[in-house]
Amino acid sequence: MHETYKLSNLDKRILEVLYKDARVPVSEIADQIDEPASTIRGRIRRMEAEGVIEAYQPIINPKKLGYLIKAIVIIRRDSGGHVNELSAHLEEIPGLTRFQNPLGDVDGLLTIWAKDVDELGSIIRRINLIEGVLRTETLVLLEEKQFLPPNQIIS
Repeated sequence: MHETYKLSNLDKRILEVLYKDARVPVSEIADQIDEPASTIRGRIRRMEAEGVIEAYQPIINPKKLGYLIKAIVIIRRDSGGHVNELSAHLEEIPGLTRFQNPLGDVDGLLTIWAKDVDELGSIIRRINLIEGVLRTETLVLLEEKQFLPPNQIIS
């Protein structure tokens, strides 16, 4: 069972600032929320140690690098094989940025970025050649918008 971390109001305020810009210096966070920098630094370290904050990383825009097509591929496996075997094969395929193992009638959800439809087709054909993949269904995304603001997650 997962142990839940109880966010204090101060933790929530810190996370709101970091969500907007994870590179903001501790001193600036302290100024924004009117708390001592040592307190902010300690809270951040605690949230890191507890796994609330997992990483600070850049968000790369694939479109700026020439990847113009984003697709979700739904995978259905045959009755043999295990999802861990499937995910091991998927790690070798370029263009895949996410694998999800959902509950229900679907065995895997893949997020793929491709430069064009030819590259997308090549990636999908490669996925279909993996042993245990029964069939795939591809959804090309025309638009994407995130509706869940971070304050709903950390409230």
